[in-house]
Amino acid sequence: MPIKETAEKLERYQERLRTGKAEKIRPKHVEKILEKLTSKETEITAELTETTKQGKRDRLEHKLATVRELIEKARWLASQV
Repeated sequence: MPIKETAEKLERYQERLRTGKAEKIRPKHVEKILEKLTSKETEITAELTETTKQGKRDRLEHKLATVRELIEKARWLASQV
C-alpha cells in the first residue's frame, strides 16, 4: 500500500475518533498500519544510505520525514483505541 493510501486510511481513523465512532476502529487494524509504516521507514532508510544523488536523497529524506510523522500519528491513535 503506497504511503498516500496509508495516510488517508490513518486520517479516516482519526476522523472516526474525533466524531465519537472509535468503537468502529479495531486495534489490530491500527497495528497493521503501524507495521506497514515501520517497514516503509526501514526500506527508505536503507535506500537513503545507498543513494548518492542529491536530488534523490532530498526526496527520500522528505519521504522519511513524512513516514515518521505518520508513525507518530499511528502510535497516538493506537493509544487512544
